[in-house]
Amino acid sequence: MASIHAWARHAGLARSLALAGAVAATLAACGGDGSESTASTPQDSAQTPPTPDGSKTSKVLLIGIDGATYSQVQSAIVRRELPNLAQFNLVPSATGGMPGTITAQAPLDAPSWATVLTGAWANRHGVTDDTGAVAPQVPSLFRYFRAAGKAGVQLGGATSSTVLPALLKGEQDAGNLDTLVDCAGIDSCVTQNGVKLVKSGYGLVFAQYSAPAAAAEYDGFGSGSYTTALAGVDKALGELLAAVAERGKTQPGEDWLVMVTTSHGLDATGATTTAPTVENRTAFIALNKPLNAALATVGAAAPATPAVLSALPTEADIVPTLMAHAGIAIDPATSKLDGAALNTTSAGVRAINAGVGRYNDSVELSWQNATASYGVTRLLRDGVQIASLAPGVTQYSDNKFDMPTGLYRFNYTLVRNEVPVSYQAQINYVRPVTLATTLRDNLAMYFSMDAKPPVDAKGGATLGPWVAGTDGGTLSADNFGARALRVDSNVDAYKLAQNGADVTLSPQFTIGFWFRTDCTQGNGTGEPILSNKNYVSGSNAGIAFGLFGSCEVRFNIGSGGKRDDINGMKVSANQWAYLALSIDGAGKKFSAYIVDPILGLQKVENKAIANTDVAKLNGLGVWGLNDDATHNYVGNNAGSLKGVMEFNDLAMWTRQLTLDELKSISGSRQPLSNLNP
Repeated sequence: MASIHAWARHAGLARSLALAGAVAATLAACGGDGSESTASTPQDSAQTPPTPDGSKTSKVLLIGIDGATYSQVQSAIVRRELPNLAQFNLVPSATGGMPGTITAQAPLDAPSWATVLTGAWANRHGVTDDTGAVAPQVPSLFRYFRAAGKAGVQLGGATSSTVLPALLKGEQDAGNLDTLVDCAGIDSCVTQNGVKLVKSGYGLVFAQYSAPAAAAEYDGFGSGSYTTALAGVDKALGELLAAVAERGKTQPGEDWLVMVTTSHGLDATGATTTAPTVENRTAFIALNKPLNAALATVGAAAPATPAVLSALPTEADIVPTLMAHAGIAIDPATSKLDGAALNTTSAGVRAINAGVGRYNDSVELSWQNATASYGVTRLLRDGVQIASLAPGVTQYSDNKFDMPTGLYRFNYTLVRNEVPVSYQAQINYVRPVTLATTLRDNLAMYFSMDAKPPVDAKGGATLGPWVAGTDGGTLSADNFGARALRVDSNVDAYKLAQNGADVTLSPQFTIGFWFRTDCTQGNGTGEPILSNKNYVSGSNAGIAFGLFGSCEVRFNIGSGGKRDDINGMKVSANQWAYLALSIDGAGKKFSAYIVDPILGLQKVENKAIANTDVAKLNGLGVWGLNDDATHNYVGNNAGSLKGVMEFNDLAMWTRQLTLDELKSISGSRQPLSNLNP
């Protein structure tokens, strides 16, 4: 789909192309070609006094060209058709933010120019359509330069695009632009006024052209009109450079950074579309000064894949680069710049991205380190430092929040090598519930599984391999950022023995633990998860948690010839779920619970114990993890399968837990060890 103002370009195409070859034609005060939007027109003669010897005045000329794609520019340079741009250090760059993230924006003129001028993506600057009717919501390059307060520095621009006058109107009204000329599609007007602004001593000049975009939209890349338009802009660049050189003769203390860029790429037909393809998201940046080679490779091939494109400099780097040349420092506490300077010897982080944790209670930050660091990396959230990180760190999980559930945006700034780079993240935050302190009450056994061999925090039980020297247990990552016990029964299952009073002989008791499985052991025969019985028959004395087909978990109690079951609950494969069985022997009732991150809470409460003799629930007196209490479930049950199961925070209480207590275990996403049981 062509951009909204494409038809406006079509309407003026004949005139634009006719003028492209004579871009520098003299137009008296732009009369008839564009409307001067300030009270005065810049004069050709220099208005500033000579700079004293020994000092340098940094100045910036930013040239924007709609429709000048990186591939086409590269090819034209090889053909020696762009002699002026060929003198620059030209690198490919990325625009359009990162697809699939909060920074994604359509590769259209208005959002792209807003990024060039603000150093921010659309989630900050707020320009999402191609009309230019919405002003950027963050400071522009002109405001940063004005706020720097350098005496006598004037700021101005001349633009051809229909969207830029609207985008910049707010800055002009605020006094951040001394001159803004709307050339209404006439590129020669841009050159005339750009030259005047340079010669008049302006410290920041923005000159923007649109003839190549109009030619590509109308005729594609293969036409002579596109080649003519590119050559015309290159000629205009030569005139602007000549004006800079002339300033150098009368003002030898001026140090000009000249940058050339484009808004975004075009598709294979030369059209502007909203599709976030590699072609549409590839732009370029060209400087008359060196770039940091660790950040940008001059003359690199055009990116062919999204991965290559994502590793390039971005259009958000333009504002920081120009500010670095001008000596304008960026305060990390107030930074809203999503890019970093490309022309400094020190490099900050690159390619910041942010996701949301699995429970929507953390922001997961990641980034790249392009160069070595000489110190720590500071991380700020909304201007306040929250972490100091080692030089090689490339990720951070931020979960130190104290706020109600709701939608929030945070401005993160990473300061590495004293270079700040920011990112605005968003989270639909879900406040964790508090882990119930009552879970310490009547806690008879607790294995955190954070180390091997596992240790009972209450000192009354042991847990280890069934066969000494044959250990099927390893440590794996748990759901708390610590460790869990991974038991592979192909090697050996684990045995749990209670050295003191057997919890299952208490009038009331609860067994609970976190559990993860890939469900491959689940079939019609089943496999014990945790069992203290000879599970060749569910009617045998004792208790069993069993895994069956389709990730079903069955809870079984029996006493020899008789049994009671709770079936039909499920876990999600490869997810941590909390399993609990609560038995009221005195009241002859039992309850089973599964809290799964995908399936939610499943429960069967206060089911009558109609058949089982609760005095025999201690079974064989030991427990098997990923086996039954015989240590031979697979041998006794043809068709059953060995495999891997993972366990964490295994606990037993000599009372029934309430549903609210169980919800606090799953909802707090914290281990019981946080209660120092």
